[in-house]
Amino acid sequence: MVEIARYRPTIREPGLIPMINVVLLLLVFFLVSGSVEKFEALSVDLPSAKNGKMLSDGQVVVIIGAQREIVVNDDFVTTQDFQQTIEELLKDNPRKIISLKADQSLPATVMISIMNQIKEAGGTNISLITTPF
Repeated sequence: MVEIARYRPTIREPGLIPMINVVLLLLVFFLVSGSVEKFEALSVDLPSAKNGKMLSDGQVVVIIGAQREIVVNDDFVTTQDFQQTIEELLKDNPRKIISLKADQSLPATVMISIMNQIKEAGGTNISLITTPF
């Protein structure tokens, strides 16, 4: 009897390299197309100013919303705890710059009372954040 060699297809395992290439391509695509922007905890419509200067990082950021909600360094704070929070943040360095972002529809009396609380907490460097005119 003559044996005829039969064709047996070889079983190939899926390769990992093409899959890794696709995953890395998708990763790069989403990194480039997505925005890596820091979002504010509270949306504020800033007033405009004709002149000013940019400050470096490393300051305390206080945001006051139109409904008088207060955010200190991305944490919501009640009006009763605001002064104590500022005192704790200024404990190690009382010369820290306190950047104040307030909604333009906020009454000036609220801004003055917030600035007085900052002063009573030991803050001496207050910076108001505005948009260019």
